[in-house]
Amino acid sequence: MRRLGALLWLTLVLLASGYLVLRLHDGLGFRTDLLALLPREEQDPVLQRANDAVTKALGRRVLALVGHADRETARKAATTLGDALLATGQVERIGEGIDVDRLKRLGALYFPHRQSLLSDGDRALLATGKGEEVATRALSQAFGFAGLVDAGLLRNDPFLLLPSFLTNLPFPLSRLAPDEGMLSVTENGTTWVLVSAVLAGEPFELDLQDRLIGAFDAAVRDIPGVTVKRLGAVFFAHAGSKTAITEASTLGTLSLVGTILLVGLAFRRPGPLLHNLLALGVGMTVGLSGSLLLFGELHVAALLFGSSLIGVAVDYSLHYSASLFDPLSGSPRDRLRHVLPGIALGLVTTLIGYAALMLAPFPGLRQIAAFSIIGLVAAFLTVVLWLPSLDRARRLTHGALMLRAAAGLWSFWEARRWRGVRLVLVLGCVLAGAVGLARLSADDDVRRLQAVSAELRHEQDEIQRLIGATTAAQFLLVQAADDEAALRRQEDLAATLAGLKAKGSIAGYQMPAAFVPSARTQRENRALVATALDAPLLAAQRASLGLPPAEPNGKVPEEVLTLGDALATDSVPFLRELVLGPGLHVVALQGLRDPNAVRAAVAGTAGVRLVDPTADFSALLAKYRHRALLLSGLAGLLMLPVLMWRYGWRGGLWTLLPPGAALILAPAAVGLMGQDFTFFHAMALVLILSIGVDYAVFCAESGVEQQPVTMLAVWLATLTTLLSFGLLAFSAVPAVHSFGMTMLVGISIAFLFAPLAARGARHNEATTSARLL
Repeated sequence: MRRLGALLWLTLVLLASGYLVLRLHDGLGFRTDLLALLPREEQDPVLQRANDAVTKALGRRVLALVGHADRETARKAATTLGDALLATGQVERIGEGIDVDRLKRLGALYFPHRQSLLSDGDRALLATGKGEEVATRALSQAFGFAGLVDAGLLRNDPFLLLPSFLTNLPFPLSRLAPDEGMLSVTENGTTWVLVSAVLAGEPFELDLQDRLIGAFDAAVRDIPGVTVKRLGAVFFAHAGSKTAITEASTLGTLSLVGTILLVGLAFRRPGPLLHNLLALGVGMTVGLSGSLLLFGELHVAALLFGSSLIGVAVDYSLHYSASLFDPLSGSPRDRLRHVLPGIALGLVTTLIGYAALMLAPFPGLRQIAAFSIIGLVAAFLTVVLWLPSLDRARRLTHGALMLRAAAGLWSFWEARRWRGVRLVLVLGCVLAGAVGLARLSADDDVRRLQAVSAELRHEQDEIQRLIGATTAAQFLLVQAADDEAALRRQEDLAATLAGLKAKGSIAGYQMPAAFVPSARTQRENRALVATALDAPLLAAQRASLGLPPAEPNGKVPEEVLTLGDALATDSVPFLRELVLGPGLHVVALQGLRDPNAVRAAVAGTAGVRLVDPTADFSALLAKYRHRALLLSGLAGLLMLPVLMWRYGWRGGLWTLLPPGAALILAPAAVGLMGQDFTFFHAMALVLILSIGVDYAVFCAESGVEQQPVTMLAVWLATLTTLLSFGLLAFSAVPAVHSFGMTMLVGISIAFLFAPLAARGARHNEATTSARLL
């Protein structure tokens, strides 16, 4: 029967390996967007749709400024860079902006409706009876020294209302000016030319990042003497993914090498080392293959955390191999029979902890949990089904000093002579826990998720300053029955936004109604023009311009410009990004400095709400930080019946004491170190409980004669865990660092208190082994 199980397991491992080879051949898909680790909270689907649309639009935009003291050199370099990006096939279009061609298309769109479109300034003048000022301004533009007004335009628009409307449109790139088909700005003798692009795919796709940024960097290298600044989510994502992948490789290698050296030094024979590497390799291979099969693609964080599985998956094979030091170990079958209760119970309790991660609605964390659960089960089955058949090792006779040293911790908790020191240690832990928890504060800022390149951040700030725009994702969502109602709401909101701008709460805003006024406003504008300009001033204005009197039938058509017309021509830049659907519009906010003031200002406006993804995600992190703490408690409650069935109620509580102490003291250590407690600290507590209870179970299962051997196995398991999870504390990614630091402290504490688990299990030792076997 055992041989059949071994063959079946071999078949599954070969199938998993074959599947993994195929996926490697086709190219593994990894997500690099760290926000994908966050939950998709149940919320208003309209709000979620708007949030996704704005985030997607911002994420796919790429901006670069090419600077040089010579204007022509800067223009040629910008053209070269744009061509290189387009040649990659990863760019949907180049040149989203306000160039000459687009201005012509804008004129063609707006011209038939020129008397229905007024700038805010002209509308205010006409409403207050100051039409003469509008007429005088038009004359000065027509006859001024720099007058560039076309005679045909004057004939049809003698008050130059349309140029005034176009000039005052709130385009976001406020400092840029058209320059022979390109947008540019000059500062301190340097001409900066804009290169803008829209990605064809998602900025977090590794293949897109590699192709686009490779072409970008190559083009910059081939253009000597120019300065290039870049801005876009794809650049930040590429830097973050490089960091994560490099860390996964580096930390995984260090963990593996450290584990090999540790096992090699402890056992001094190739057999135990090969057995542990086999269990580890099978666990990693099956875990990765199973995760890819379940999810299709993996988050790069799952790869990074999955590399830390090394320190846990090796526990079962280490416990089996450590039995070689036991004089009573006997045959391989006897060794397995002796350690099976401990590693089986350890697996169950560990899986309970990892299963708690599956309850969190975080896609990335579910992948980590699935990777770990599959890998741990694979490592366990390898130990149980294969190692006894492959094991040819004889009992180890070396290591007496190592065994005595390993048993020292057990002696510390048992020997009378250490009673005073134990008391001081416990009191010190209680004091440190109280002080640390009192100093502990939470910080759920979502920007803690990833390390942001300082160089890219500086370039982003410089580009935003030079072009006069920001890339903030905050916006106002306007929802109404149809487009006309939505446009009217925006117009009613304009005075409020102008007041916020005057107070410095925002730097500016763009709304669809500024580009296409509502039909109500267009009709009011036409009436104002007729009564305040045409009736009293048109004849004199045409005479002053040397134009013949207006023809009686030369009236402007009364049809209004609709939002659908503007979208159909695709001539208004950025308008499509502001209109998500009929009656669902976005008011983009530039330079939002006081979200609370904006939220309060629009609170009484029906159908208008501020959407701040950063604040929303941070609020979600706070919510799920509390849930993560509840998950830790839930995992402990689920473990307790299993432990009480094995050890009785007293033994179950003693077995949970070591990981329970770690759950309290690890956050306290975070507070003592002056760090803020985050969601990722809280999630680490779930794993501290599930891994820490392993050590307690191993100690609870140990008889008096096996205490040195058991403690050696626990020592080795702890060190390999610290080599894997503990190394994450050195990650440059803040979220990973927080997780790793908590694991480092918590696992150390769980190990320190692990021998206490044996106290409550002693009286059950004779009966519980038979129950599990």
